[in-house]
Amino acid sequence: MSDAYTLHVTGAPPDWFDKMHALLAQLPDGTLTTGDTLTVEAAFDLFARVTPDARHLIRLAVDGNGRALGADFRARHGEGRLNGATTSLTRAVKALTAQGRWPASVPGVLTSTKAGPEGYRKTHAFTMAPALVPVFRAAIHRYDKGPAGDPEAVVNNLALLYEELGRGDQARHLALRFLTRHADDLAAWLAHRPDTQQTEGEA
Repeated sequence: MSDAYTLHVTGAPPDWFDKMHALLAQLPDGTLTTGDTLTVEAAFDLFARVTPDARHLIRLAVDGNGRALGADFRARHGEGRLNGATTSLTRAVKALTAQGRWPASVPGVLTSTKAGPEGYRKTHAFTMAPALVPVFRAAIHRYDKGPAGDPEAVVNNLALLYEELGRGDQARHLALRFLTRHADDLAAWLAHRPDTQQTEGEA
């Protein structure tokens, strides 16, 4: 008899997901898998590509060992920005998958538990597959190390903005042209930039 199971749940109350998450947390490392192995490089590419709000949501999930409460996000960013964060994640996953830089068997980073006690249509929490948590923890550590960075992530992030403006067919070309044209200005800004951690925290 197989010890691998797939569970599809709809219509469960929010506290059911709390109980299920507590149960899953008791499983040994590596018990849950997501198909293809997600590399730290792929997680880093996604983390660097999404908006600051989306990065904060991922951080909440990693800090919570796979669980991010919607109320914690709203307490910091307000009521209207959660949808933008999840949209950024969805678009980044799709773009990286199309580029062959994200495993197709990992369709998303966070799963919503839908409405919770905070009110109708307000997401109660997001869960991250346990197998993804240590990968994103390593990617975030690499991201936070600072100045070395990843030039490719800059190109990807700018290309995503062009894609959102409807220039998907030329997004990467336009991103490279912009960065080439403004390289000196960007270098000057980098030398005199504000504290990025503080600025991002205030967003």
